[in-house]
Amino acid sequence: MSRILPGLAGATFLLLAACAPPAPEPEPLPVPPVPPARVPPLARPAAGTPPGGAEAAQMNGDEPEGTPEQAQAPIPVWRVARDGTLGCAEPGPLRLVRNGEDAAPRLRAQARLAGGCRTTFRRNEWAFEGTEEDLVRLRLMNGPALELWFLREDVVAP
Repeated sequence: MSRILPGLAGATFLLLAACAPPAPEPEPLPVPPVPPARVPPLARPAAGTPPGGAEAAQMNGDEPEGTPEQAQAPIPVWRVARDGTLGCAEPGPLRLVRNGEDAAPRLRAQARLAGGCRTTFRRNEWAFEGTEEDLVRLRLMNGPALELWFLREDVVAP
């Protein structure tokens, strides 16, 4: 009798599974939205241009100095040399994080956090802001307002 019960239970399970309704077909996924068009970065107004821009200068009868090509010259684009490059808002923590092999890992992690360090990628476009010894300060052009310090060896000049 003990051999019949497990067999009977298995047969009952198979019978119930065979009588179950088929699984419904999954609904098709919606089409993804169209990505927004990329807006080119804004160029800085030329020196001597009134606050309203070139249009305001023309309306006032003032002609901007130089040709329009000179007034709208594109800003040279800097990029980091490789993906995963570290940049910091302060130069001191960048030096400690990058060149502090003898520093404790915890101290380097705290310096990275306190210095506003970020990992950057080659697709980011940067504009030159300044330099200090072996460091370069760059401003992000294709994103939120952000200025970071990088080691000179980590960036590629235009």
